[in-house]
Amino acid sequence: MDVAILYRETRRQLLDVAAALGADDVSAPVPALPGWSVRDAYAHLTGLCADMLDGRMEGAGSPEWTSVHLLERASRPFADVRAEWAERGPALDDVLRAAGADAPPFVAFDVWTHEQDIRGALGGAGVHDDDRVHWLAGNALGAFAGRYEASGAPAVRIVHTSGERVLGTGPPDVTLRVDDYELARILFGRRSARQIAAADWTGEPTAVIEQLHLFDLPVVDLAD
Repeated sequence: MDVAILYRETRRQLLDVAAALGADDVSAPVPALPGWSVRDAYAHLTGLCADMLDGRMEGAGSPEWTSVHLLERASRPFADVRAEWAERGPALDDVLRAAGADAPPFVAFDVWTHEQDIRGALGGAGVHDDDRVHWLAGNALGAFAGRYEASGAPAVRIVHTSGERVLGTGPPDVTLRVDDYELARILFGRRSARQIAAADWTGEPTAVIEQLHLFDLPVVDLAD
C-alpha cells in the first residue's frame, strides 16, 4: 500500500457510491463537515484532484482554497462533477505513482477521511478493516508526531491494531489502546472530545486529548 494505491482505490469506491445516489442522498448534510452536503464533499475531492494536476496549490488546505472547489462546481449537475473526477483521477494516479515515496500523504489522508464522512452521512458504516486503514493509521501517526511534540503535550503511548508509537517526549504516563480505524478518525478530528475521552485510556488523558487531532473536534458525536 502507498499513497497512489490508496488514492486510486478510494476514488474508485467513492465513484461507485456516487453512481447509486439519488437526489436526496446528494443533498444530504455531512455531519462531519458542517455546512456541507454529500455533493459538496464530492466537489471538494474533484477540485483537489483538478488543482493538483493544474498546479493551483497556493493556499492548499485553507478554507478559502477549499471553498473554490465548491463554488466552481455549484451550478453543475452532480453527474458532471462525478464525471470530472472519474476522467481526471487517473492522471493524478500517474503523478502520485511517479512520485513514489515522495507523494504527498495528505492526498491519501484527505480522500480516505472524506470517504468515511460520506458513508456516515448516508447512514452507512465506514470501511473499518482493510489494508488502506492499517496503512493509513501508521502513516498518519508518523506524519502527526512532529506536530504533537511541538504542542508540548505530555507523552502518550498509542497501541493500535497494526503497531505502537509514543508521541511526545519523555516516558509516557498515558496510554491509548485503539483500533486503526478509530485512531485515524480521532487524528483527523472526526470524534468529539466526549467520544475520545470514552476510549480505552490508561492514565489521565485530558491534556493529550486537547492536542491529539489535526482539525477542530466536532461538537456532536459522529457515528460511522
